[in-house]
Order: sequence, then C-alpha cells, then structure tokens
Amino acid sequence: ELAGLDVTSVLPTGYRELPTVGYHRALPAEGLLALNPTLVIGSQHIGPPKVLATLASAGIPVLQLPSAHNISELKHNIAEIAIATGDESRDDAVLARLDQQATQLLESPLPAERMAFVLAVEPGKMRIAGSGTSGSAFIDLLGAQNIADFEAYRTLSAEAILELAPTVILVAGHEGATPERLLELNGILQYTPAAKSGRILPVNATNLVAGLSPEAVTDAVGLTKTIQQTPAR
Repeated sequence: ELAGLDVTSVLPTGYRELPTVGYHRALPAEGLLALNPTLVIGSQHIGPPKVLATLASAGIPVLQLPSAHNISELKHNIAEIAIATGDESRDDAVLARLDQQATQLLESPLPAERMAFVLAVEPGKMRIAGSGTSGSAFIDLLGAQNIADFEAYRTLSAEAILELAPTVILVAGHEGATPERLLELNGILQYTPAAKSGRILPVNATNLVAGLSPEAVTDAVGLTKTIQQTPAR
C-alpha cells in the first residue's frame, strides 16, 4: 500500500514503480501532500522540522523510528511499523528470519578481525565510522573489532589507517567509494593486512542509511562467510 518513497529507499525486485519525494532529511511538504498519505514512516532523521510541522497541521500522522544499532532494536522497529499499519500478522516471517540470521552471526563471530568501515574516499584520506554510527553497528553485527576509537565519523589519513593495521576494510558503496578506488587513491593501503589478504570488501551503504535494516543483516551473514573463506595473512 505504499504511495511513494524517498531516494534512499529500495523497493523489492519487481515491485511496481512509485514516485519519489526527495531525500529523507530534506523532504518537500508539497511532494508529500500530493501523494495523499494516511501515514508517513521514517527514521529519527527525517525532516526538515517545518515539513513535519506541515504534516501535523494537515492531520497526517508521522511514525519516526530510532536508528537500529542491533537486531533487537531492528525487530522493535519492525513491530512498531506492523502495529501502525494494522498488519501485525505479516511481521512474523520477517522477525523469524532475523532470529535465524542472528543465530548464524552469533555462531560465527569474527572477534579476531580488526575492521575499518570507510564511508568516503579522497586522495590520501578516508572518512571512517566511529562508535554510534551505522558503520560501527555493522561491524558489531559481525562480532568484530572497530579500529576507530572515536565517536561518529572522522577523516583519517591513509598513513594513520595503515598504522592501525586493519585486517578487513569495508568500503561503503557510495560517494565514489569502492575497494578499487580506495587503493587507486591511497596506494599505501596495499601494505595493510586487509589488502594483503584480499579483504578490502564492498558493503551496500543503501542498507545502512538509517541504521541496520533487514537487508544489512543479510549482507552481514554473507560477508561473514566471505571473510572466513579468505584467511588473514
């Protein structure tokens, strides 16, 4: 029953085409109102505030959910959406799948791996995920260590990352960030344990825009298998 979505949302393969209403942090009131929604669902980051105020004055309820940083919080968000849409019977399958994947991740943690989550790449430096970010939550999901000892995102030099010796580098696939681009712009990283083991790996950043998503959990399960099949050198 979706009427529209923002540009960061991804529809299932084969789903019917829907109008988009801009970026979730900069939504246009006119575009939203034109869709005649009976409910708007988004993260805690949707806005701007004046648009939320316009929706409230128009009598359109808005469900804002906190960014999930673990599977328990993700399950809570899913349950809240089910209640808000009056469709509680359909969340059982999604929650059961998450429980199964959570068990898989708990049974195959990566505690020995020191990971860097790269959000953006520039010559000689990278933007790295610290605690409290979706990138760090994804590393936690893998049961690994985050090399970043700071909060939020911070730009580090390639030399600083080399010194931290990550065994795995995860590269978020947006803003031109790819494993190939990372090494092209920062050749010194070829000397990291991650590069020597062929463990500079892409991550679908779309699945982490507003915290962990069911798709991000699926990605984590697949990534765990990939890392386990490529031992560190």
